[in-house]
Amino acid sequence: MSASQILTEVYQAHVEHFGEPDESWVFDDGKERGAYPDRVEVMLWRPTFDCDIATFATIGMADRPMIGATHRAELHFALRASLERHDELTVARFLANLAMYPFQIGSFLDWWHTISEPGAIPFYSRARCILLHPEFVRDGWSRIETTECEVRILNVVPITEAEKALKERSRIADALSEVDMFSPR
Repeated sequence: MSASQILTEVYQAHVEHFGEPDESWVFDDGKERGAYPDRVEVMLWRPTFDCDIATFATIGMADRPMIGATHRAELHFALRASLERHDELTVARFLANLAMYPFQIGSFLDWWHTISEPGAIPFYSRARCILLHPEFVRDGWSRIETTECEVRILNVVPITEAEKALKERSRIADALSEVDMFSPR
């Protein structure tokens, strides 16, 4: 099956931004799901001399609209850690499962949303929750304008229950400024 126009544009935007991925995994059970994305690909750009962070990105979540949203979304997860191949696959599986979450609950995900129990977050034993963060720097990459709709990039940031309890985005952002969000904790 060929990719939809939206997914083709999302993939091309990622390649323009990061270059060709170093690795990718396709999660597809072969069943047509209707309101769910049929498949999710998770791409990986490994750390380089210039950037010590591994970047994972989903491609597939944006193929279906989320209930209650005018935008669509894809997930990014940045990790500053030494990864073995089995670790990479573990992170990819985690993201693929997380990409199904809004379709399972019949709602949508957006910037600054939090998720209380996303399952075990690889490399983050103390963080039990997730914050979906917009771009990390002013004028950073936060959206892809396709010919059909806006696709928001939701950066997956593991947070502790205490950080989530702060509730207000400014208070959570202040707490996160005290830690390296990309390093396991």
